[in-house]
Amino acid sequence: MRLKKLSQNQLTNGTAWLAFGNITSRVLGALYVIPWTMMLGALSLQANTLMGKGYNLYQFFLMLSTAGLPSAVAKFTARLEGNSKHQFLKNATRLSWVAGFICCIALWSLAPILSASDVKLIPVLRSLSLAVLVFPFLSVLRGRLQGDLRMAEIAKSDVIEQVVRVAYMLGSAYVILQLQHSSWVTVVVHSTFAASIGAWVATLYLLFCTNSLSKKQLLNADSLKENSEPEIIDFKHIIVQSLPFVVIGGFLVAYQWIDQFSFHVLMSKFNPMLSSNKIETIFGLFNFNSNKLIMIVVSLSVSIASTILPLISKSRYNHEVLRKYISQAYVLFCAITLPACAALYSLSKPVYILFYGNYAAESLYIPMVQISAVIALFMGLTSVLAMILQGLSKTGIALRAIGWGIAVKILCQPIMIYLTSSLGALLSTFISLVIVTIIMGSYINHRFELLDFLNTKALNAIYVSSFMLLILFTGLSLVSNHFVPDTRVSSGLFLALVGSLGGLLVLVIYQKCHVLDVLKNR
Repeated sequence: MRLKKLSQNQLTNGTAWLAFGNITSRVLGALYVIPWTMMLGALSLQANTLMGKGYNLYQFFLMLSTAGLPSAVAKFTARLEGNSKHQFLKNATRLSWVAGFICCIALWSLAPILSASDVKLIPVLRSLSLAVLVFPFLSVLRGRLQGDLRMAEIAKSDVIEQVVRVAYMLGSAYVILQLQHSSWVTVVVHSTFAASIGAWVATLYLLFCTNSLSKKQLLNADSLKENSEPEIIDFKHIIVQSLPFVVIGGFLVAYQWIDQFSFHVLMSKFNPMLSSNKIETIFGLFNFNSNKLIMIVVSLSVSIASTILPLISKSRYNHEVLRKYISQAYVLFCAITLPACAALYSLSKPVYILFYGNYAAESLYIPMVQISAVIALFMGLTSVLAMILQGLSKTGIALRAIGWGIAVKILCQPIMIYLTSSLGALLSTFISLVIVTIIMGSYINHRFELLDFLNTKALNAIYVSSFMLLILFTGLSLVSNHFVPDTRVSSGLFLALVGSLGGLLVLVIYQKCHVLDVLKNR
């Protein structure tokens, strides 16, 4: 019983650490936009669009280079011991550098082709190639620590990476625009290059963190040679085990690719009166601006998913313990993500203005952010469910669900764009994610009978508090339209005030209904 309690606390504590790292990282990654767009002014929409295109292609190569290694490393680090673990990590490290080198060269070389005649995109893609080189190794380091449930180091590395990245972005933007008086394209190139600098610094930090851990594992390796499992430490087995993680971890990138290569074509076909620049601006609003906002929320779910993977891997043969982990993960997800999505939905206007200014039409960005907030809920839940299935070695279920999801996204894309124009891509993503969630969730619920095991009292309190938050924030947002100017400063002060009020409301309800006790496993 004590061991179970300890492990369940590890889920909560690990999630807390990763949530801190992810939230801090995402907030920093979003807050930089404020001074960055202020320096660029009206050109920020074009700059965001160019950066978004670069990152969409970069993420594909990042997905190829990491090849599912982080999750695979976490899974097997949790399962293995002694010499077997040592050998596995050694081979995974070698594989990461090989994959990073190949994908780095490929991205640099193919940049002119991938740019699709957009010459501004070529230097952006090449600036990201050094990040592709080191990121697989960085991912292996994080996967190793994740498997050992050392979430604090991972969280700190995320923050360090983002601080360095943001500092370089803003510093280079100031020098280029204010001192050198150069072009906005140069700003974007250096802003994307900042990803490489951040990744390298984070790598150095984790190397320092893992040095002592390596020594301990080497000392244990000789005494535990009998536990060695050579079938899982060769390159072939690592690749085979990693491949499902590639698809599962990269399907959201696939959605962005579908949007990038179909949105402009379909919008031009169904809305011939719109100019190419207008379509590009609309694309940037949802593909980059709104997406950046919802990833702050999704990062909370990723924290839960990252923590539960090694725990489930360790307890994969204990049905009762697994059911407790999964039910606790769902309660954690709802307690954190539902209020966050409700807040983003109801406060879409001031949130957008705070980060991106008031350069775009409200009739465009407000519904985009609102739909994105709902998408964030299903995107986060999908991440948690997929990681549970991976820990259970049921990747086939996850792959099947994702396959159906991508098919639905492709089929719905032209229909929704035809019916709803600029909102079509987001709505097709929403429909697709609902399908994915239903398939994954149905299997897990059927296997573990979760509906009969969940803490309904705690969940009802969470549902009610989230609904109250939605109503409160919507009312305050409507009132603010008449009294709060559409400026960054005013929006920031308003969000700070209502955010504090809403947070206090949720905490009071959680305390009164013993939700906090449930989360702490009391």
